[in-house]
Amino acid sequence: MKWYKHSISGLSDEEYLRWYLLLDKSRKRRVDKFCFDDDKKRTVSGEMLVRCAVADMCKVAQEDIVIKENDNGKPYIENVDIEFNISHSCDVVVCAVSDRKVGIDVEKIRAVKLSVAKRVCSEKELEYIFGRVPVESDFALCDDEEILTRFFTLWTKKEAYAKCTGKGLSGGLIVTPECETIYDDGYVISVYTE
Repeated sequence: MKWYKHSISGLSDEEYLRWYLLLDKSRKRRVDKFCFDDDKKRTVSGEMLVRCAVADMCKVAQEDIVIKENDNGKPYIENVDIEFNISHSCDVVVCAVSDRKVGIDVEKIRAVKLSVAKRVCSEKELEYIFGRVPVESDFALCDDEEILTRFFTLWTKKEAYAKCTGKGLSGGLIVTPECETIYDDGYVISVYTE
């Protein structure tokens, strides 16, 4: 398993156009529907990372890689037995590739309302996040970096697992799995493989 990271702030107009032109018609239409340039850049950068990673792993030309979607909308690479997953947060896009099922998630550590933690975290995990048994006021907007780092660590691990296994976070509580977790320049990145 390997993972890759790219910042959309470093994507030039020429690079964007080069990677955009490699998209198939349906993926171009998807990109074209976005209103904001950053959303377009995140999507094109994600596919760029997949192409670079698969080309590196399989020793094929990036232009020869065909990315399609199955009936459920999950992207896959035609004629290559490689799994991949993409995630993005703010201006960072990450991609994981593996010969096994893989999920990756990235989140920028930033102020958020922690009410979502009540839905996706066990009581023990909530105590880990807050360093004590939380009270109702803890679930409001939080800007404490230590608490937010613990929250986003759990969140990215759960998301990476859910993306790898196909089980969504809305389907009930996911016990936080063992993942490779990286802290990088204000971001938390977690990768899970089966």
